[in-house]
Amino acid sequence: MRKVIAVNDTHLYGKYEGVLLSAVAQDTESHIYPIAFCIVDKENDTSWTFFFEKQKSIVVDGPYLWFISDRHKSIANSIAKAYNHAHHGYCMRHLGENL
Repeated sequence: MRKVIAVNDTHLYGKYEGVLLSAVAQDTESHIYPIAFCIVDKENDTSWTFFFEKQKSIVVDGPYLWFISDRHKSIANSIAKAYNHAHHGYCMRHLGENL
């Protein structure tokens, strides 16, 4: 696995509401595969912290680990809490849409 993990969320509508949190990575052959997903009531610090704390059992913290996401403050806060040595960056597509 490459040491770059993309995290994102999507809001669920219809019969089952909530927010789907997900993390995906890419292997050395450029195949994308899911690492973790979780359905929560809403997107906030508590939900993202829960997600990253559970993810720590399969993704080990280290100085070469990067997380890429949109600019939601809860994601940045939760990565800083759960992963002391990892880095966080913003997705260029999200930056382009929001600036």
